[in-house]
Amino acid sequence: MQKWESTRGIDPRSFGYNAATPDSSYATADQLITNLVDIVSRNGNFLLDIGPKADGTIPAIMQQRLQEMGAWLKVNGEAIYDTTYWWRASQDGDLRFTVRPNQAFYITSLVRPSSQIVVNQPVPIQPGDVITMLGYNAGPLHWSQQGGKLIIDVPPSAQQAGQHAWTFKITWKSH
Repeated sequence: MQKWESTRGIDPRSFGYNAATPDSSYATADQLITNLVDIVSRNGNFLLDIGPKADGTIPAIMQQRLQEMGAWLKVNGEAIYDTTYWWRASQDGDLRFTVRPNQAFYITSLVRPSSQIVVNQPVPIQPGDVITMLGYNAGPLHWSQQGGKLIIDVPPSAQQAGQHAWTFKITWKSH
């Protein structure tokens, strides 16, 4: 799949600073992180523009969005940085996939997980492989396969961990 790039501004109307745009109109962290995860899962680069004011300062709302994205990336960045798209599928409903070649497979949910994550795609997992949720440090999650689907059990404490998007990591024992 060919590399590509998507460009957008945090301000929905402008790539520069627009004093007429109210803070409530700016893209939310959820929207920006969804864009980032979706684009990376499809082999793209995400170019996010911010527009400084005339005095060179970055508006507070833009700083806030960048800090929120940075906090999310601090926890989940390994599913974004130095990964590639999964050649079989980029998505399954609200789930997106990325791969760290010869190391790990990532499933990112764009919605808060419930008690189970059901992946309908034939993800590369074998007995002995381990699934964890980034930012949830209580250990591996129980998983099973039924009818070609991967089912990940998500305990209540894991469901409450994190925000914006939730990343599940499959660590391969040996492939």
